[in-house]
Amino acid sequence: MGVEQKRRWRARMCDDNPFVIPEMEPTLNRQIQECNWQVVNVTTSANYFHVLRRQIHREFRKPLIVMAPKNLLWHKDCKSNIAEFDDVEDHPGTDSQVTRFKRLIEDCNNHSSTEESVNRLILCSGKVYYELDDERKNSGRTDVAICRVEQLCPFPYDLVQRELKRYPNAEIVWCQEEPINMGAYSYVAPRLRTALRALGRGSFEDIKYVGRAPSASAATGFPSVHAQEQSELLKKALELEQIKNW
Repeated sequence: MGVEQKRRWRARMCDDNPFVIPEMEPTLNRQIQECNWQVVNVTTSANYFHVLRRQIHREFRKPLIVMAPKNLLWHKDCKSNIAEFDDVEDHPGTDSQVTRFKRLIEDCNNHSSTEESVNRLILCSGKVYYELDDERKNSGRTDVAICRVEQLCPFPYDLVQRELKRYPNAEIVWCQEEPINMGAYSYVAPRLRTALRALGRGSFEDIKYVGRAPSASAATGFPSVHAQEQSELLKKALELEQIKNW
């Protein structure tokens, strides 16, 4: 799916219930079978390989929508070790989870199972992750964790809740480069609220949004304005003060 199609993707086309956490059985087949399709936005070559491999090897068929911009094809950080393409569950010298499709990629800093010192958990999807990571490095922030939601639909409640538990004191932020009425926010927000509520963690008001304001078009049409907007949203995502939605 191209960038323009991605920006026009609408949550209303997914038929899973945003207010009910489904049964997350080990194979996750039931969750996928009960949805009308799958929507992914992969950020590594290995994850792209494994989502296609998973699709072919399943014993049932379900439509797969892959949203991936072309510029990740030549991005310097969008790469995978050759071992990550193996088709075994465990590979010497690698994380036991890297040789399968990752519905969510946890923070690259390898935090412990509980990290109380992290003050902000940024959830995002797609190529904006690499810009956020660069901004984090430039700002020197060590109290910010960034997780990539690689599978948007069906929503990975189990893995999102794992990250929410890992960072019990963190401010929860959804970051995207699209306007708020486009991109994944309208789909993710109610499901993230459901995940938070199940943990007794907060409500809709506790989900902070960082991204572009509502717009009738996907971009301004002026490269300089677009770049300025992008710079501003990255700075807001990593600012020291607590984020305010509006």
